Amino acid sequence: MTQVTVRLPNGRLDITALNVSFAELPIASASPSVVRGFGGDLDELRETLRECFADGASWCQVGNTVHTVSDGYAEIRLVPQADTPNWHVDYFHAGWGSRDGKRIPPECRLQYARYVDRRSEAREACLQGKDLRAAAAKDGPEGVDRLVRHHCAQLAEWHEALDELIRSVQTASDLPEWAETAVKAELLDWHRTREYLTSAVLEYHHGDTGPRPETVWGNLCFEFSTTSLELVPDP
Repeated sequence: MTQVTVRLPNGRLDITALNVSFAELPIASASPSVVRGFGGDLDELRETLRECFADGASWCQVGNTVHTVSDGYAEIRLVPQADTPNWHVDYFHAGWGSRDGKRIPPECRLQYARYVDRRSEAREACLQGKDLRAAAAKDGPEGVDRLVRHHCAQLAEWHEALDELIRSVQTASDLPEWAETAVKAELLDWHRTREYLTSAVLEYHHGDTGPRPETVWGNLCFEFSTTSLELVPDP
């Protein structure tokens, strides 16, 4: 089994030895998460890349990147490198073939892809009380404060990413139907993540959160720079 041995700048792993290309450019590097996703087996990665990006395979172009088309929650993506004429492989954390992905008009995929990338960087995990207790055991109150502030900053970045998505696709007072549906789905996840954060802080300081939902449903209004969206339970 071929293993990665060379790490390039920005955390990229050298896979030029796989001798795989697309559009006459070599696929020269991969993100560590992609390599981990294949259990470190580069032979399997090579065959997957050849199959996914072969002529006639199911892939699409989004801006200057090339994606596999999946009905799941992640796709393999080829990204051109600015410094050298080759491709870098990473994961795109959405699926153009999924129910949600199919709603995105082809002409708006680039804006949505930019949002997905920002969300993926900001969406780390749902914080829980045990995480704060572990931080306290390791670094004391300062560690707890840093962790809570870190998650607050991630939520703010995620919200700003949603705001940017809205601004980039809104051409009238009302959002396009697909965008409103997509943003509301993301807002439910955003609010659930925020609810976990506040419940974790409550549990850490007071020992009990009381009854709480897994996901908060209800008439919640979110204000953005150009519009507001209200989450209402489906009838």
